[in-house]
Amino acid sequence: MGKRPTRDDVAKEAGTSTAVVSYVINHGPRPVSPTTRRRVLDAIRKTGYLPNGIAKSLANGSSDTYALLVTDLANPFLAQMAQSLERELFARGKDLLVGDSGDDPARQLDLLEAFQRQQVSGLVWYGVDQPLPLDAIDAYPGTVVMLNQPAGQEPRPSAGRRVRLDVDESREARMATEHLLSHGRRHVAIVAGPTQRLNSRERIHGWRAAIDDAGLEPGRIITAPYTREGGRQAAFQLGSDVDAVFASNEMQAMGLLAGLAERGMKAPDDVAVAAMNGTAGAAYLVPSLTTVQLPQGPIARDIANALTRNEPSGGTGRTGRTGEEAIASAPRLVTGHSCGC
Repeated sequence: MGKRPTRDDVAKEAGTSTAVVSYVINHGPRPVSPTTRRRVLDAIRKTGYLPNGIAKSLANGSSDTYALLVTDLANPFLAQMAQSLERELFARGKDLLVGDSGDDPARQLDLLEAFQRQQVSGLVWYGVDQPLPLDAIDAYPGTVVMLNQPAGQEPRPSAGRRVRLDVDESREARMATEHLLSHGRRHVAIVAGPTQRLNSRERIHGWRAAIDDAGLEPGRIITAPYTREGGRQAAFQLGSDVDAVFASNEMQAMGLLAGLAERGMKAPDDVAVAAMNGTAGAAYLVPSLTTVQLPQGPIARDIANALTRNEPSGGTGRTGRTGEEAIASAPRLVTGHSCGC
C-alpha cells in the first residue's frame, strides 16, 4: 500500500506553504485568495489527500456518522425526509446528526462548519437560498448530497464528491395546476413563496405555464412565507372570482384551508386546493389534500447508498438533466378531496 498523501504533498503540488493548505481546509484563520484556494483544492483532489480523522474514516469505511442540514424541521416534507434517511442509515449501522438552520443563512453556515469540525463522513443539505453557497464546503472531502441545488449551476472546485437531487419544481407546480384545471376551474391563484427565492420563481413558472396552455388568464400571485401562517394569511387575500388555489408547499396549504374555514368557505365547494411537496400526512387533513409528492423512501435509499457506498444505487441516475451527477426523482400526483376528486 502506498504512502498516504500529506499536507506537505498538497502544498508542494499547489506551490504554497502547508499553513496556506491548513487555512483552506479549516476556513481560516487567515484569508486565502480565490486563485490560491482553487490551486489548493485542485491539489487536494489530485493527490487524494484527506484531512485528519476524515482520512482514516473514509479510507477504511469505518465512520458511522453522517449529517442532514435542513431549513425547518417543522416542515412535514423535510421531517419525513429526515425520518426516511435516518431509517436507511440505521439499517446500514450508521448514525445521522440533524441540524435545523431555521431558514437563517448565517446559522446555516455555522452548522455546516460544525458538521465539518465533527468530521462527519457525508452530508445531506437542503439550503436556505439557491444556488447553495457551495464555497462553505469546498474543502470538505466527503460526499455531499444537495437536495435543492438548481440544475445547470457552474460546478465549483471541491475536495469531495457532490451529488444533486434532480427535482423539477416547475414541473411539479404545473402538474398540480393542470389537475385543478381538469376539474373545470378557470380562475386559479397561487400562494407562492418569498419573491427572492429561486424555488418560488420556479413554482410560479410552472403554475403560469399550465394556465397559459389552457388559454386562460393567470390568477393572482400571493407571496407568503412557506409556513402555515403564511397560507392562512393568504386565504384572506383571495378575491371572490378565485375558484382554485395552488399552494407552493403542504404547510401553506394547511394554513390556507384553515383560513378558508375562518372566512366561512369550504374546499372544494368554494375553492379547490392543491399543493406540491406533499407528504403522507396530506391524507389526514379535512378535506384530504391533493398534492404532488416525491417518492421519499426510494430517494432516501439512493441518498444513503450514495453516502455509504460512495456510488449511486441502481435506482439513481448517474447524470441529471444538465449532465451533473444526480439522484433521480419521480413526482406523482396523489389526489385527495380538496380539489374535487
